[in-house]
Amino acid sequence: MKNFITVIAMLVCSFLIAQNDPVSIAKSEIFKDKKKHTELVFSEDDGQGGVVTVRMFYGGLLKTPRGYYIEHFDSDLNLKSNTEIEVDQSEIEGILVRDGKVHLFEKKFGDEYFEINRLTSNVEKLNFSSSLLLKIDQDDIKKYFAIGIGALLFNNGAAQGDNDSFGEVTFSKDKNFMAFNFDIKDKDNEVHRIYVFNKNFEKVFEKEFTKNIKDKYFEYENVTVDDTNGTVYFLGKTYKGESKRKKKKGKINYHYELYKINKEEQKMISFETDEHFVASLTTVKAGSFLSCVGFYSEKKESRYKGVIRYNINTADFTLQEKSFQPFTEQFIIDKYGKKKDKELSSLRYRGIFLDENTGDIVLNAEEYFFTQRMNMNMGSTSTYYHYNDIVSIKIDAKGTLEWARNINKKQTSMNPSFNEESYTSTYKDGNVYIFLNGSKKVKKIRNDRIEFKDARAKKKNLYLIEINGEGSFDYSIIQTDDQLEVPLYVSQGTLLDEGEDVIFLGRKNKKKQLVKVSI
Repeated sequence: MKNFITVIAMLVCSFLIAQNDPVSIAKSEIFKDKKKHTELVFSEDDGQGGVVTVRMFYGGLLKTPRGYYIEHFDSDLNLKSNTEIEVDQSEIEGILVRDGKVHLFEKKFGDEYFEINRLTSNVEKLNFSSSLLLKIDQDDIKKYFAIGIGALLFNNGAAQGDNDSFGEVTFSKDKNFMAFNFDIKDKDNEVHRIYVFNKNFEKVFEKEFTKNIKDKYFEYENVTVDDTNGTVYFLGKTYKGESKRKKKKGKINYHYELYKINKEEQKMISFETDEHFVASLTTVKAGSFLSCVGFYSEKKESRYKGVIRYNINTADFTLQEKSFQPFTEQFIIDKYGKKKDKELSSLRYRGIFLDENTGDIVLNAEEYFFTQRMNMNMGSTSTYYHYNDIVSIKIDAKGTLEWARNINKKQTSMNPSFNEESYTSTYKDGNVYIFLNGSKKVKKIRNDRIEFKDARAKKKNLYLIEINGEGSFDYSIIQTDDQLEVPLYVSQGTLLDEGEDVIFLGRKNKKKQLVKVSI
């Protein structure tokens, strides 16, 4: 009888845990590829509860891109259709699924022209045909030209730095518009050529943006696109006096500029400050809200004292509010265990979310850096990539810092491309959700704090950290190492349905699995 009661208690306990679980998880069957190394680069809802994925595969000694696996899964992650596209002086740069059609955007280098092609197929049977969207003379494009892509609302962590060598394809929030941005050769000026197309792939406008400054003194940051009319907001960083010094004659020697560009006009707002170093800044837009958000320092550009937010009135394109908010006492205690007058370093964005109903911004970042060590016996150098503490911050519509949390984490890898470290984040109904791998035991550190630790490849557990609207957080293991047949690349998670679903790729050698986590 005693054993029977124990079993009943265990069943009741299991039921309660399942009922309180904030997520549901679906998995595909384990499948095998010819290629060992693949990376999930895009995923898109098919409109029927399923998902279309684009995976890049690599080959050769240097692990260079060789092609793409395009796959269509139903709502239960059963594979319905798949095909393969090989790389031929080309790359797939984005995906759009609409009205039963899959559209892939391909950049292709020719002898005389650079082309953007649209590859189109029925979603039920993947067989793509190509049509030209636009082309540019190769002589106009800088030598090391490439393209990157980012969704408007879910920015999942592009590295901060000078992106001038890259063109960019950016979709508006609901993909009603897409902007193609090209950095054009000009020895005396900074020149960008911008094309905007609507959802029917009709050109809305083409405009050339020129600034009378040499290219090396201007750093392009990002572009966002208005989902209602295709207006482009272009953010850049300008250095003064033909010098890239951060400070000159006791004054900060750079500032950020935001440009509004559409068919009718081009306007500019300058964000100048002599009191603070703006360490990083990016633009986000959702609904009626347009903001620039980032980190600032009181010491130097590579440090982080707190967060900054600029709010812009889109009607007359004027600055409404600006705020510089230092990290909270709670944040400093989270990180150091006590009050400490110290600025952070080595942060990179891992997710920026703008709530179109409230105007709140959640900014997620990660302490990321690398170190090198000499191997005295072999006379070689090893590089270690560190994915450390998680930073999560909420700023209200007026720029007030509502809360800031530092979640301690230590992870290291020797391969920055194919590893299970770092994390993916999303945002829903005022709550922040963070997915990461870790060991089964969370380390307790001084002053009643915890730290997530790395684990061996076969012992990685999938954690969910949930931060509520007041900034309190909790965590749980949502998949143990025993439940996961292959470890997940949590840093490569892609977001569907405005962040309600997160798609992960799991891999162990040639064995692969797709996992969908729904909130």
